[in-house]
Parts: sequence; C-alpha cells; structure tokens
Amino acid sequence: MTIVSNIDFHCHTNASDGGLSPSELIDRAYGRGLNAIAITDHDLTAGVADAVQRAALLNAKLLNGDADAPVETYIKENAEVNGVDNGELHRAPSERTLIVIPGVEFSTTWYDEQIHIVGLGIDPNNDSLKELEAKLKVARTQRAVAIGEKLKRLGFDRPYERCCEQAREGASITRGNYARLIFQDGKAKSVDDAFHKFLRRGQDAYVKSVWGPIEETVEVIKAAGGIAVLAHPRRYKISNMRLRKLVYEFKKAGGEAIEVSSSQQRQLDRDYLVQLCHKYEMLASLGSDFHNEGFHRDLGQNIDLPSDVTPVWHSPILERYGMGANFKQRLVHITYKKEDATSASE
Repeated sequence: MTIVSNIDFHCHTNASDGGLSPSELIDRAYGRGLNAIAITDHDLTAGVADAVQRAALLNAKLLNGDADAPVETYIKENAEVNGVDNGELHRAPSERTLIVIPGVEFSTTWYDEQIHIVGLGIDPNNDSLKELEAKLKVARTQRAVAIGEKLKRLGFDRPYERCCEQAREGASITRGNYARLIFQDGKAKSVDDAFHKFLRRGQDAYVKSVWGPIEETVEVIKAAGGIAVLAHPRRYKISNMRLRKLVYEFKKAGGEAIEVSSSQQRQLDRDYLVQLCHKYEMLASLGSDFHNEGFHRDLGQNIDLPSDVTPVWHSPILERYGMGANFKQRLVHITYKKEDATSASE
C-alpha cells in the first residue's frame, strides 16, 4: 500500500543536492497531486524564488482552464485506488493549485552529532538569514573540497568539479551530490550504498563537519519570521534518552515542531515521535526529504500525520500562505499491481 499526501514540507532542488531544478520539482509536485510544498535546500534559499514563480504560472493556468495546465500523473493504469481521506480522487482545477512555502534546512552540531533544522515560512531576504547562509556556505565548500580530494585519491576523476558541473550554479555541494556521482561511476549499487561505502563516518571519504549550535540556528529562523522544525529525528544514531534531551533542548531554544512523518519510516518510530509531540507540546510536521526520482522516496509518498497531533500548518505563520486550521491533509491510498510496482513513483 502506498499513501500519497498533498502536503510535503521537506524537499530539495539542485540549488543544493537535489536532482531536479526548482521548476522541475514544482512540475513534479503538480503531477503528484500536491497542494503545499516547502523548498528546504541545505543551508540556502537560492531555489525558492524560481519555485514560487513557476507555481504562480501553473496556478494561473489551472484557474484559467488553459489546455496546457498541469495534470496529475501519479496514478498509473494498473494501479488500484483504495480510498481517499479528506477529499475526492478527481478534483476541479481550482482544487489542484499549489502553495509554495519558503524554507531551508540548516545543519547544526549538538554534542558532536550533526542535527538538521528545517525552517518553514522564512523570509529569504532577511539579513540574519543571509548572514548565516554565507557563513555555512564557506564551511560547506571547505568540506566539499576536502571530500573531493579524498575521492580523487581513491581513483575518482575530478569529483568536486564534476559535482559542481552537475549542480545548479552556486549550489551548495553536499555528500548527496557525491553519493550520486559515485553511483553514476558504477562504484556503488545505489545512492544509499555510496553513502555507506564511502561517505558515512568511518569510511575513506568521510570528512567531519563542524556546524553552528542549534540555539543560533533557531534564533535566525525565528528572526526571519519562520518556524523551526527538528528534521527526521529518528535518523540520528542516538538513544531514546538522548533524543528526548535533544527535543527538550530544541524547544528550550525556541523550536516549535518535530518532523513526525517521513519517508521509509517504521510505524513504531512515527508513534514514538507522536508521543514526543505530546510530551513537549510541539507541532507536528511531515516531509519526504525528496532529492531525486525513486521508487522508495517521492514527493508526498507515505507521509501522513495522525489526527491526535497539531499540524505545523495550523501555525499563524503558515496561515500567511493560505494554510491554517481549515487546510486538510488529503491522502490517496493506492495499491500497485506487481508488474507495475516499479512505475509507482515515475
């Protein structure tokens, strides 16, 4: 069973380590039936303006009834729709418009652990935000160059330069860019395999990162008018006790939400994050952490929030973008026949 949500608040473009341009990502969002998407590239907001502009153009085409208005393409001929929560399967063009939330995903360091903080509803032109982006750009570039040098010594041809060539001009090069390059060069079975073989801690191309503290990052996100969200908390290799400490200190710093639902997540993990939302009185967010087209992780795929949490889009900050308490998460439940399963996320 695959669930497709109309809301996805964690997505990347080729402004950082995503595989699609901002416009291509927006096109895919319409094809996947989304109504709200957050552009959350690593440590920068360079892709937001293009995404907003593309959505404005396509929304106008939908509302005007233009022949070239976007259509939904995620339900294949051999797919069976098992049900729709909070809506209908077939919708009028006015019900398929897309809200783009300006966002960012900042890297921080917490007790020697790299922790990611998503900012939602930020002002990309805020001075404090731009200052932090510039500082992290220097640190990330230094790390990217160092990783490239290690990969070169392992036999890879011009790894840093090729990553820059494949990315958007001025993009922030991350391990995600290198993982795709390693996979493209046939040195790993998948992008995830490339991480495990070369880029994770303890492997030959790993370079330790040193980012700023959570407190500084949350302060900047709030100064830029946004909501600070603790990203994918169950991916960190820490105990439940340490995770509770992290959430407590994140909230104490001004954090307001936890990313409760993410792709490729166990039900047990989601349930535990729901408990933490209740315990620490946090809003609940959700996101696929989309980087590129793939069967197991796609826009809106298998991310849903239970009814007993308060969604982050109920925040007055996101009401400014047309969301709020009346905005509903629509979930389409789909079963793909075995012969068609590989096309589920095309």
